[in-house]
Amino acid sequence: MILSHHGLAGLWTLGCQGAAFLAAAELNASGGVLGEEIELVEIDSGDTQASAFAAARRLALEENVDAVIGLQSSDLRPAVRRGLAGLAPYIYTPHYEGGFCGPGTAQLGITDSEVLNPSLEWMVTHRHARRFFFVGNDYIWPRVAHGTTDEAIRNAGGTFVGQALMPFGQRDYETTLAQIRQARPDVVVIAMLGEDSVCFNRAFAEAGFSRRMVRLNLAFDETQLLALADGASENLFAAQSYFDTSRGNDRDALAEKYDACYSGQRPTMTANSVQCYDAIYLVAALAQQVGRVDGCQMAHFLRPRLSRDRAYQMIGRSDADARVRLAEAEGVDFVVRRAFQA
Repeated sequence: MILSHHGLAGLWTLGCQGAAFLAAAELNASGGVLGEEIELVEIDSGDTQASAFAAARRLALEENVDAVIGLQSSDLRPAVRRGLAGLAPYIYTPHYEGGFCGPGTAQLGITDSEVLNPSLEWMVTHRHARRFFFVGNDYIWPRVAHGTTDEAIRNAGGTFVGQALMPFGQRDYETTLAQIRQARPDVVVIAMLGEDSVCFNRAFAEAGFSRRMVRLNLAFDETQLLALADGASENLFAAQSYFDTSRGNDRDALAEKYDACYSGQRPTMTANSVQCYDAIYLVAALAQQVGRVDGCQMAHFLRPRLSRDRAYQMIGRSDADARVRLAEAEGVDFVVRRAFQA
């Protein structure tokens, strides 16, 4: 299991670990994978391509793992795949920009297009939004999300009035907030990684924008919402495949087991947690598919793209698990306003 233990994505690590441990324990209690017990080996991917490559290479060559599941920013994903060198499959779990992530890789996260098209159409219809602004980090995911947002705005009949891309870790938002103030958008779409999204949302509210502008955050969950100061969540929306207040698709039982297992010692289960849980089951299904626990053969099985629908079928679930839910923040919870078929 390769996660960013520190840095901007570190706030998701505890929940992802907890869900993966739970899945492994369940499988081991039922006989393991083809009779072999699962052992989870953890490693920190760091926050650079070099560190992610080195971590993946260590898993493949020194730890001799049979499979890897991971939540990384999109700029680190190719480094992990190269580090594994086809010796083990890579199950990539988070929301991402879309598209095939390369041979030996399977993707479980929802994509920008699935989120943005229905969500922005809903904003136009139900919030009478016409003017849209985009804010993101300056790396591959937000750059692609910017184009996807532009297309979704045109499809919904809205107008794109501005954009801003900022480097990781920037905390001086004066220029970007001035651009937003001048553009007067109805909706600001935010594609920022982890802690960066939290900090920008705080600054947005402190500038007094939240009373008159809607925010649609991509890849934003309850963990980040909890990190916002009181009063910083007005008119804040997020779109995910899972919210703890609207589980559905038999996820209630999973959430109850997770809560019983950790008794509040780990963060609330989020979409990222659920996808790490599913990733463990997908690895087991890949081993069943090739008939043995063999990293090379499982990676080879993933040389052509494995659709998410097929991946969910392999673990005995439906792709309806990836249904997009548009939710609005109310205090420290998200309340789903609309569910869209993925």
